Amino acid sequence: MDKSIEELWSKGFQDEKYLIPPVIDDLYTKKSILTVDKLKSVSKKDNWSMIPLSIIILIFFIIKSKLLFGLYISALILSLFFLNRKKLKFLNTINTSQSCYEYLGKLQEMIKNNVRFTTRLLGIGLPFFGYVGVCIFIFESNMENFILDTYSSKQLLIQSIMILGSLSVIGIVTFRLSNYLVYGRLITKIDEMIDELDQLKK
Repeated sequence: MDKSIEELWSKGFQDEKYLIPPVIDDLYTKKSILTVDKLKSVSKKDNWSMIPLSIIILIFFIIKSKLLFGLYISALILSLFFLNRKKLKFLNTINTSQSCYEYLGKLQEMIKNNVRFTTRLLGIGLPFFGYVGVCIFIFESNMENFILDTYSSKQLLIQSIMILGSLSVIGIVTFRLSNYLVYGRLITKIDEMIDELDQLKK
């Protein structure tokens, strides 16, 4: 190359035609496409892992003579699979012919929206569905009479509130931790590229 990237960079800022020098923009475009392709691959594998998980759980509870409970948990996992699959389709709708900055911006917003949605779903929905699951397990185990005889109405109410609160906290913490472990590095790369492009546009 006759000119270094630094020279092209400097010239790009002096030229009113470009907010970001073309060579730099092209480098970021290639880097962002590789990162997004990796994100798509990891997301797809992560989501499809729910299928064998639901099957294993169903088989386990069938062996334990808890068919209804196993079917219920498996159905919840499959519901998450189809919900995530629908949301992941958004990755294929982003127009990569747009500028790298706009492309990454839309992706960053999608990630934030998904994190917010899933956090609310687990924080509110998991306690409800989890409580229903506990009730199914109790009735399928024929433990309802023992529980009613052992605990008063007040104790049952307190226990129910504690179970709901625990499920909410466990759901949110587990999601945030798994999301960080699986997607943390990729999300950080996307955030860093957007910050760097912001600096270049100034």
